[in-house]
Amino acid sequence: MIVCAALVVPPDSDVYVPQELAHRKLGLDYGNGTAYAGLQMLEGAVPRDAITTVAAVTHPGERFAAMMRGEFDATVLQEPWITVAEKAGCRLVSITFFHGTWVAGPDLDPALYAAFLRGVTRAVHRINADKRRYVSYFKDGWAAADPAVQTLTPDDFNLGRIQLRPPTPIPEDEARWAWDWMAGWGVLKGTFDATAQINEKVQREAHELASAAT
Repeated sequence: MIVCAALVVPPDSDVYVPQELAHRKLGLDYGNGTAYAGLQMLEGAVPRDAITTVAAVTHPGERFAAMMRGEFDATVLQEPWITVAEKAGCRLVSITFFHGTWVAGPDLDPALYAAFLRGVTRAVHRINADKRRYVSYFKDGWAAADPAVQTLTPDDFNLGRIQLRPPTPIPEDEARWAWDWMAGWGVLKGTFDATAQINEKVQREAHELASAAT
């Protein structure tokens, strides 16, 4: 799963580039992928000691509303709230993409995981064939009660921000880099242990079963 994250500022903000967010309040939903994406977008532009974050709610719609009320200077959103923000006149100061991953217990059945992988792969191919047809699904789930999302039409979405690819095994080098980076922020303790973090046996068997059935 590929997630698009956008660093967003209100319409009346004097911030136009990430460097101008130095020592400004960035509202982040700590512990979630969008929060880490926000840190990565900023640390490439300003020193770490110039990155100022404040805790914000997890729900993107509520976090967007808090930014618009002036509780912080910027936040990080994903779709469909990136499109909501653009329609409200907000500016996207930076955009990045990151892998979303699934967490599974040690007793996961490789055959069950393989079935899941096949289903996701079929969905990826269908959506990539006609992205506009499927953007209405952004209006479901936790966006169903958001009036601003419900007013969106398929033509409002920038399809370039919707990126999908079939699931692949977790690259160990990327997992190690992510661990070390998070440890550098004090989010994780200790050193990366691939055998503890990635169930290579289940992962390999599941992907082999999924590939054999396609």
